[in-house]
Amino acid sequence: MEAEEHLSFIRTLLPFVGVIFLIAIGVILLTQQFRKNLYKEELKQVELRRKHITEISKSTIMGQELERKRISQDLHDSLGAVLSIVKMHILQIERKHGSTNPSLASDLMNIRSLTENAIESMRRISHELMPPQIERFGVLDTLEQTCRQVTEAGNIKCKFTTTDQSYIHLTEELMSLTIYRVCLELINNTIKHSNASELSLEIIGSKESITIEYKDNGDGIDLKSKSNGAGLKNMNNRINSLSGTIEYNNEVKGISVFISFPNI
Repeated sequence: MEAEEHLSFIRTLLPFVGVIFLIAIGVILLTQQFRKNLYKEELKQVELRRKHITEISKSTIMGQELERKRISQDLHDSLGAVLSIVKMHILQIERKHGSTNPSLASDLMNIRSLTENAIESMRRISHELMPPQIERFGVLDTLEQTCRQVTEAGNIKCKFTTTDQSYIHLTEELMSLTIYRVCLELINNTIKHSNASELSLEIIGSKESITIEYKDNGDGIDLKSKSNGAGLKNMNNRINSLSGTIEYNNEVKGISVFISFPNI
């Protein structure tokens, strides 16, 4: 009798146990789903913040480039024109009075020489701010010309190559300027700090990416050095603004740098 009552009690209790078990399973599954959704939302927020920061950085760099372009044009069109007019007037005065007044002729010659130096400095600064060759010939031809000039200077042999140019679409102005300024920063670091005798710059195109491979046979680079801080920081900011990546490797002799941008 007691056994039957016990069995009856168990039978009565089993549905409640089952319901409690199902509720517990449901709570666990809901908790896991909530955590999964929360994690996805956190990842989404992180990605949104990353994109926001990238867009701000890209806009800032684009603004800087536009300002460089404006200053370059002002220097060339305004200051360059004024200096050219000054030089022309000096030449006219030299022709009129130089032969009759040797002392004046000497002074005018010195002033003309200073004016010519100022014109040359103005042109150099203007071209550094916004190289006109990029708009005329494109960044690849401009970098090839830069390497040729480095080699002709006589201290460092510079080799420039491109691979799969059909995949290198550099129609976006910011991408072209970024690649130019990044490569120029690497070349300048080699010239100023590395004691290298050779450097190579290769730009490789594919459907997915545009890659810069840079190498020199100098002393390598100390990434913690304060002398490299500002230049490397600016270069990294430019690369990050276009969702690019950069990797430095100190070799047995020299350094290799690999930079990659998504091909847009």
